[in-house]
Amino acid sequence: MVRLFPNSILWMAFFVLPVSGLLAQDLVSFPTTTNFLPRNWQRAPIDARISPLPGSLHEKSKTIVERALAKYPGSLIRRNLKGVRLVSSLEFYGIEYGGTYMPHSRIIILAYDSRFNDRGFEQRFHHEFSSVLLQSYENKFDDKRWKSANPPSFSYRSNGVIENGHSGQSEATKMLGEEQRKTGGDGSSLLELNSGLMTQGFLTRYNQVSIEQDVNETAAHLFTNPEIWTYCERHPRLDLKVDVLIDFYTQIDPALNRLHFRRITSR
Repeated sequence: MVRLFPNSILWMAFFVLPVSGLLAQDLVSFPTTTNFLPRNWQRAPIDARISPLPGSLHEKSKTIVERALAKYPGSLIRRNLKGVRLVSSLEFYGIEYGGTYMPHSRIIILAYDSRFNDRGFEQRFHHEFSSVLLQSYENKFDDKRWKSANPPSFSYRSNGVIENGHSGQSEATKMLGEEQRKTGGDGSSLLELNSGLMTQGFLTRYNQVSIEQDVNETAAHLFTNPEIWTYCERHPRLDLKVDVLIDFYTQIDPALNRLHFRRITSR
């Protein structure tokens, strides 16, 4: 029985993965206006704007999303995701976004550009979907254990597990805007891996905004980056966070266990 147990888990993972891949036909769409967004997002001060994704990029971007979806059990996707909207550019508060999610409708919005590498774009999906899952299953997330991995003197810019932006710009939006004004770029520099921060338990500067953003970026690499295991071996604080995150996913669906994450990052 001991020998068969890992193989049975592998079989379960392979059994459910193709199902979720097929869901992309129903989930992915390419909006041309902001009408799909909540009305309050379309008004000041949020003033949401999008640019439609050119038809020549539809197939490529959709294929990457399909690859991301295939890493989750189909039943989990059906329960927790109602759509993925792909656009060329996305803007809120006059600030360029790489992606976001609509918590009540469980829809993810991602901006795609032909210059993006496949892994980076796939990471955007896992980043946003981890927020969707946190919204639905916050009671399964051990925030105390997560925070215990941080240096004693560290405080996130935003309190709580889910970042609250109801009273205005979220801390993540503020940090993104600050970085764009400082660098003149799109803010992606916030997502650059930082070995110095890893010793403190953070993959990037963006991880330091809130627990939600910390989870988001850790999830992005847990689903895509083979080097995550090397980072964990070298940095105990980061290793603890990855352990907490895998426990979170496993409680949502047993197929999302440690063996699963090892397998999907070893391809």
